[in-house]
Amino acid sequence: MKPDEQEAYWRRASYRGPEDPIFAAYARPKLDRIERALALAGRSVLDVGCGPGTFSALLAERAGRVVGCDASEHMLARAARLRGIELVRADATTLPFERDQFDVVFEANLLHHLEAPARAVAEMIRVAREAVVLIEPNAVNPVMFAFSLLVRAERGGLRSTRRRLRRLLRAAGARVTHQWTTGMISQNNTPGLLVPLLRAFDFDFFLGEYHLLVARPLP
Repeated sequence: MKPDEQEAYWRRASYRGPEDPIFAAYARPKLDRIERALALAGRSVLDVGCGPGTFSALLAERAGRVVGCDASEHMLARAARLRGIELVRADATTLPFERDQFDVVFEANLLHHLEAPARAVAEMIRVAREAVVLIEPNAVNPVMFAFSLLVRAERGGLRSTRRRLRRLLRAAGARVTHQWTTGMISQNNTPGLLVPLLRAFDFDFFLGEYHLLVARPLP
């Protein structure tokens, strides 16, 4: 999908905010896992493809300085309503930051939208001092597979496998230290009535909705 078509899709999409209990049920278990593998307290974090800033706001509760960057003016305008984060307009494949500028570089649900995800991962690793975190949909999860198949702007999710994400990280010069496939609550599409039931799936299993990987840049 061309960048202007992708931008039009994002403008039409509705996003739950960080204060939404369904978004919190989706995001907080993943951040808890990350913190078991990687200390966030006091760390500087760059959220690449931050969108409306939902993950950025939750990261700011746990980390030190948090910077969100996105190529979309529309998304950054929405993120500007949130407190505790700095915002920069930037393309994920050409990040305007120095090497090793952030302790942790994070992305959620960005790579499967990009035409050049390898370049974005390489840029993330370049500016990361300690770790890179990826959260991406699981192509073999039935819900994610159907969603990716039916929604053209999400079609990249059909290629989103843990093996492919590991390969992107290795090729860019990082070593995967932790990985999980987990959860059955999605960021924007899960009905609230199902959340109590779906919380039971916040463990590592093959058919989870999301891949979560933590990697360390190689010396």
